Amino acid sequence: MRFILLSIVFILSIELPVFSQSKLKAAEEYFSKKYNIIENGKANSQNIDRAIQLFGESTSEPDKTIGLLKSYEFKASWTEVSESEKRDLYEKAIALAKSKAGEYPNNGAIAYWYSANYARWANLIEITEAAQEGVLDKIKKLTERAIELDKKYNQAGALRLLGGLHMEAPSIPLILSWPSNEVAEKLLKKAYSIAPEHTANVYLYAKILHVVGKEKKAQRILKELTNRQAREQYFLVDKKYIQKGKELYTQNY
Repeated sequence: MRFILLSIVFILSIELPVFSQSKLKAAEEYFSKKYNIIENGKANSQNIDRAIQLFGESTSEPDKTIGLLKSYEFKASWTEVSESEKRDLYEKAIALAKSKAGEYPNNGAIAYWYSANYARWANLIEITEAAQEGVLDKIKKLTERAIELDKKYNQAGALRLLGGLHMEAPSIPLILSWPSNEVAEKLLKKAYSIAPEHTANVYLYAKILHVVGKEKKAQRILKELTNRQAREQYFLVDKKYIQKGKELYTQNY
């Protein structure tokens, strides 16, 4: 009997990690299919819901946390959900990232999705309110940490996020003094140089060039952007920024 019990324990010690890994792999496969069904300009939530379920059932950390964070962000940002559900998803991601950031302080992916979900949540409130309540300061700090850990992650995502924040955030005396077009240009140029294939990097770099008066370069980059085709794995993101590039080009050139 003792031999049988020991054998069962040994088998379980082998099978459980394998089972968890299979859950993780299946979750990633569903996440990769997140754009498979597009309805009215939004992704159908079927595949991302399944990804969230499977990431949740996995025990493989920190990949489980990273999977949940990026899946919550995707569902809230790119599927048809109500404003209250959108807010709930971002807040769930923020709470998870905050709890795991201490456990994995040097993980660049967790740091990035922490800042990205926080920034998405902040977009749901007035920007002046976000500035006055210290939300923008918090996002800035989180994003700087993500850059420090891994500036190349998610195609220079943290550089893109912080550059956009510097460009779009208002300068408010005694409340928000750090927004800077000069810093924005530096950060967005770096993001563009690291991952010129990402349409948001292209659009934001062209936009800051336009803002600071470097029109010839901005026009050239925007023209290149407008001739692109959306990538399969980034379909809605690319469609959005290619269209924004066309609008900026038409309005100014």
